[in-house]
Amino acid sequence: MDNQIVIAGPTSQRLGLKVANLLHTRVVTTENKVFPDGEGYLRIDIEEEAEFEGKDIIIIQSLGANSTGDQNLHIMELIMMIGAAKRMKASKIRVVVPYFAYSRQDKAFRPGECIFAEEILKWIEIAGATEFYTIDVHAEKIFEILKIPAYNLDPMEILAKELAKKCEDPIVICPDKGAYERSRKFAGYLGKNVQVIQFIKKRDVKTGKITMEGDLPIQGKDVIIADDIIASGGTMAKAINIVKIAGAKSIYSVVTHPLMLKNAVFNLMKAGVTDIIGTDTIDSAFMQVSIAEVISKAIHSKSP
Repeated sequence: MDNQIVIAGPTSQRLGLKVANLLHTRVVTTENKVFPDGEGYLRIDIEEEAEFEGKDIIIIQSLGANSTGDQNLHIMELIMMIGAAKRMKASKIRVVVPYFAYSRQDKAFRPGECIFAEEILKWIEIAGATEFYTIDVHAEKIFEILKIPAYNLDPMEILAKELAKKCEDPIVICPDKGAYERSRKFAGYLGKNVQVIQFIKKRDVKTGKITMEGDLPIQGKDVIIADDIIASGGTMAKAINIVKIAGAKSIYSVVTHPLMLKNAVFNLMKAGVTDIIGTDTIDSAFMQVSIAEVISKAIHSKSP
């Protein structure tokens, strides 16, 4: 579209290019660096500021830590891009955050805690965003703080299509109570007769040790364990180990946001995972499925 420009932020250049190609629109990137005193710098790579005037700007910037910096730097880069687009008189600024860092800080558990997910959303709105999009956010309730339209996009269908190529007789395991709705939806995309089994996860209040229990009739089955985020991989590794002992034929770990921090890959491989299948919300070795089509369809559906 002639009136749209995609900004592929520092953390989402490949994904931004894919989305722009699907939207048949122009894509630009940024010049960014960190000064010796730690301050960040960002410039949108254009020739004239008039290029943005009256345009529908789509900023794509994931907020996960990577080799170019931590999530705090990437949040500031996002705010800089929004602010620059607003100053250059863009008519619309759609912010796409494929992975929303701090999304798990969505409630206060102890006195004095900050609900930081809400604070980041406030910054994005105040900076000048007119729409907000993210993928499989941990708790959609945080959108209630916003006055602008916000959309939580679902990657389950495209992930299920990828798994359907690999699994002959699938069964979906839910790693904990909080993931049941996601697991049920995922199973529905695989087929109406695909069963969902839920683990019972218990935490010892004295030691903090987590145990998982469940009745697992999975002998000879292709087992899929789906979750929104894998960080250290502790919960996922426990689930994989249990289903391996129970006699699963194959075990697929399916994740929207494959952070895969520290020894996560080792832990999952040691536990017996067959394959780790993630999306490209974060650049990683496990981004087997692209969410570019999900994003482009959502943006197209909201365009005049």
